[in-house]
Amino acid sequence: MDAEQQFHTAVRHFQAGDLADAETALVPLLRALPKHPDILHLAGVVYLRAGKADDAIECLKTLAAQRPDSVAALDLLGCALRQGGRLQAAIRTFAKALSLEPDNPVLHHNLGNAHRDQRDYVRAAEHYSRAVAGDPGNLDSRFNLGQALFNMDRLEDAATSFRAVTSANPSDAEAQVALARVLVRLDDTPGALEALRSAVSAVPADRQANEFLADLLRDSGELAGAHACLDRLIAAYPRDVRYLWDQADLHRRSGDLEKAVACCRRSLEIVPDDPEALFRLAYLEERGNNLEAARQAVEAGLALAPSHAGLALVAARLDRRDKNFKAGLDRLSTIDLRALGKSSLVSEIHFELGFLNQRLDRPGEAVDHFTKGNAALVTDPRAFHLMKARTRAYLDRLRTAVQGLAVTPSDPLPAGGTDVPVFLVGFPRSGTTLLDQVLGAHPAIQVLEEQETLSEVRNHLLKRDTEFPADLFSFPESDIHDLRQIYFAAVARCITRRPGALLVDKMPLNIMDAGLIHRLFPQARFLLALRHPCDVCLSCFMQPFELNAAMAHFTRLEDTVAFYEEVMGLWQDMRAALNLNVHEVRYEKLVTGLEPVARGLIEFLGLPWDDAVLNPTEHARKQKFIGTSSYHQVVETINTSAVDRWRQYEIHLLPHLRRLKPFIDAFGYSA
Repeated sequence: MDAEQQFHTAVRHFQAGDLADAETALVPLLRALPKHPDILHLAGVVYLRAGKADDAIECLKTLAAQRPDSVAALDLLGCALRQGGRLQAAIRTFAKALSLEPDNPVLHHNLGNAHRDQRDYVRAAEHYSRAVAGDPGNLDSRFNLGQALFNMDRLEDAATSFRAVTSANPSDAEAQVALARVLVRLDDTPGALEALRSAVSAVPADRQANEFLADLLRDSGELAGAHACLDRLIAAYPRDVRYLWDQADLHRRSGDLEKAVACCRRSLEIVPDDPEALFRLAYLEERGNNLEAARQAVEAGLALAPSHAGLALVAARLDRRDKNFKAGLDRLSTIDLRALGKSSLVSEIHFELGFLNQRLDRPGEAVDHFTKGNAALVTDPRAFHLMKARTRAYLDRLRTAVQGLAVTPSDPLPAGGTDVPVFLVGFPRSGTTLLDQVLGAHPAIQVLEEQETLSEVRNHLLKRDTEFPADLFSFPESDIHDLRQIYFAAVARCITRRPGALLVDKMPLNIMDAGLIHRLFPQARFLLALRHPCDVCLSCFMQPFELNAAMAHFTRLEDTVAFYEEVMGLWQDMRAALNLNVHEVRYEKLVTGLEPVARGLIEFLGLPWDDAVLNPTEHARKQKFIGTSSYHQVVETINTSAVDRWRQYEIHLLPHLRRLKPFIDAFGYSA
């Protein structure tokens, strides 16, 4: 075969996508004709496509030396240099090509890529912009421009660039995901959800889109949609057990521990004897108070991986529940937390060390670990501050709404029977979980435990009306019927109502929305859980809450006190202005004299007495899952160990007593 035939054979292999055979055909040609421009050009392209940067550079340098005014040769050489990591040389080569054709959009695009690789996003954006100007239809340049602008924090401009791509090609899942990331940073969650749904619609099994959409839906409280995303991922990638673990976590959040455990057991069928899978199972079993099953999973896991930090954490929790506090402390003290990086385990281990030190009467060490545990919760400072700012803005508008009320004292409206829910509210850690177990033990009461029901109404109003809740007491009465329907639809998604049972909707921080509750249900009754303000604030600071717009206020003691001051002050004003029908239940009285407190409670609700309410522990043990941080406490016999606990930590609370004193006095406590 002569050289020309050999060359055409190489061309045919290249055009067929067979790079290996093309290279085989070119090697003897390069040996025989090392300076032939056509052979050098084809060989350079083949090596470039095959990722053999050094070979491509050698061929293309020779070609560019022969043809110094060839823009195509210089462009290919620049691409080869960039592929080989020689960025400065690539930039010089592209610049030389641009001196020959200053407006060439391909050269600007490629030079932008080289600057992007150097993380010089300003220059990258300049060249991508020139590429777009020269070729408006080049969606790759528009996409890369959006990425550069995003990295420069020019978020609005980045969104514009990505929208241009998605408008031209709605099925571009990568661009839809990129747009969603920008919109999340711009605090436009609805827009981000729309972009991600478009991405999933275009490519149903796309990993990035489904993972991101699942996270966003979960954080927005739309758990059914998040489950659907994970179902698609599990079907598309059945061997990837991470999606089963994510699905288990979602089931735990929605209170279905049985399904959560089933997901973990299914993952063990895929990866038998996997320590991480055993940890996930043990974590859930302990969380569901299934202690023997948790022990079995921990023992099996530690036999495989004795130094697994997650398994050690669950084992320490079991030690604490067995009152082996020193054993738990010794177990966790050997873990190198620095090796865990930003894992959520760092925070959980610090909190567990705090609880163990607390039980060993070491308040200083306990506070130190609670402080570190809270700090480790904040993995994304920007998102953290956005969450706090969102709550701050909402509280400010609520304050505006309350200040506009005319106080007209009158008797509360009569209770509305079983058709009107009772709302169990209070600042978190005020004993609401114990109280809901007392109530739930009564056969005529159905407790809805900490589900996003009222928040669906609130979110509807926030989307519809930018002034809400400042206009809480002025939006038309004609809206009330539809808003009630939204509320009861949310309830129906959470539980199946028992005919004739009184619904008690327990969500402590619905105390902020007492005004909204009053507008929806003017006859609503409120159960207010109270506890010494110092104990409440200290306990909130000492709990490993999953961060959201409210719980973000509990990562520092001073922020916790400020949030308590704001929320409880607002409650006092709303209670007075609206003359709410409220029955107070003090935690301290509940744990020291259950029967008289329970009798007063049942009488307020207008129900017949039932002795079952005197055994809330038994009721808690019958439940499949308790979805609050008190899950391990309410299955124990009622005790007074947490009453006045704050006095052990008085030195830490002293700087805040002045701010809490008005509430200590108003609620009848003493400092």
